[in-house]
Amino acid sequence: MCLPWVCLFVLTALGWESYALVVGPVQLGNNGTYITYGLGPSPQNSTLECPYQLQSTEEVVQKIEWVFQDDSQTVGTFEWQPEDEARATGRLDGAVKLNRTDGWLELTELRYDLAGYYSCALTLSNGRRMEAQKFEMLIIDTTSNHVYNKINSNEGLCELEASYSSYAVYPEPTVLAGMFSPSRGGFYDQVTGFQWHKQFYNNGSVAYSFEDVHFKIDSSTPTDAQFRVSASVLKEDATNLPLHSITSHLPIWKKQGCPALPRRQNQQVNYYYATLTCTGEYIPNFFSDEAKVMLFLVVLTFTKSRIAYGG
Repeated sequence: MCLPWVCLFVLTALGWESYALVVGPVQLGNNGTYITYGLGPSPQNSTLECPYQLQSTEEVVQKIEWVFQDDSQTVGTFEWQPEDEARATGRLDGAVKLNRTDGWLELTELRYDLAGYYSCALTLSNGRRMEAQKFEMLIIDTTSNHVYNKINSNEGLCELEASYSSYAVYPEPTVLAGMFSPSRGGFYDQVTGFQWHKQFYNNGSVAYSFEDVHFKIDSSTPTDAQFRVSASVLKEDATNLPLHSITSHLPIWKKQGCPALPRRQNQQVNYYYATLTCTGEYIPNFFSDEAKVMLFLVVLTFTKSRIAYGG
């Protein structure tokens, strides 16, 4: 933003033509974040848009050019002009709708090798050309929607036992699982590398699973703890594209009572009708509505023949 008189000075100094065209960023239609392979090609699922703004009514779009790159190499192009037939080359040949009236790039078939970086450039009737920043477009194949997740709690051992398996995903997903706490900023006790099982398939997709992994619940377990599994695909710029997330809450770490009384030297604390929780607090036991606490001062007297207790 700038003040009106500053903007006017800039426009006057640089020329209005420098601000007559704004292009990009490239984006997927229908507010999508990736193309879903299983949905097939469609205007809603597989169309890349090249948004632009013309600030002068005297000029019109003469040409829109698309460049498709994979591993920094140009592997396809698509050129659209309002008065001529559109043309596609390389991997895009035969995979793009040629008779669109807006110059957007609509894939008419989906293949794994059509994922990569796409950029577009607009040329106006006065010859001015501007290019949008390239956009990483992923085609994700989730193969199915079946997820298995089992959580068991053992209050006697103060343990949580978890198992999980999920559908195969292309490209290989990032899967995280374990004890999660918002107050701690994320996972604090995770399923480790050797506990994961990975199944590889011929199409390059990968399925993740683990079985009977144990997690300890104790006094260090935060009150907002939860067991969470999340699967996502990461883009090269570290943008996270979530696929699914499962969150489980169990009473084993939610039981809250009274903390144990601090003891000084020669003091003894007895708890009646009370049960110690896994998180180290006392609550009334099953047969009582309240718990009682008694504090004693213990004096030990040692003699040769006996030990006498007084309090």
